[in-house]
Amino acid sequence: MRNPLIGPILSILRDHPQGVGEFYILKNLREQVPELHHLADDPNLQLFRQHFLIMNALYQLQSNLWQEESLTLSINAMHIRLIPNQDMATSSSQDVSDSVDAKLAAYYLDWSEYEKTSEDDVIRLLDSFYKGINNLDNKTAALEILHIDSKNPTKEEIKKQYRKLAHQAHPDRGGDTEQFISLRQAYECLMY
Repeated sequence: MRNPLIGPILSILRDHPQGVGEFYILKNLREQVPELHHLADDPNLQLFRQHFLIMNALYQLQSNLWQEESLTLSINAMHIRLIPNQDMATSSSQDVSDSVDAKLAAYYLDWSEYEKTSEDDVIRLLDSFYKGINNLDNKTAALEILHIDSKNPTKEEIKKQYRKLAHQAHPDRGGDTEQFISLRQAYECLMY
């Protein structure tokens, strides 16, 4: 089934060649598509469904753009952008079907995942997410990613180090997108 959000999302991406985050896309779509406000009564399920519809449209668009225009659509929650193929680095993955991107695409392109996910499923996902954030191993890994030696840094120390490293790794400054996302995840883990 062709997702009706593909056209509006493509317009947003073409208007922002430097890329945008998923939240920016959602914010703009909420203004353009009033139906997005009525996907579920439960706010968490509503947000899940909005997210799912956006990701489904992005992965459909990714396939279409590659086949029809030889354009690559880079999809990360923090940074989504169209990339001319000459600017695209080749993947280090030997088996595309086993890559994280391929698994995410398969999940979001499967409409049954949208239909079968209930309020209880979303609650379990959120609980799992929050438990994972509080995991001590995650804190240790986050400290290593941000190159912080102190086991209990202040929020100001975390912010300062994050800003320094994020500035260097920012994709708009020629940095590595995956490293930038890892830095942000580490920052989020330590700050909240």
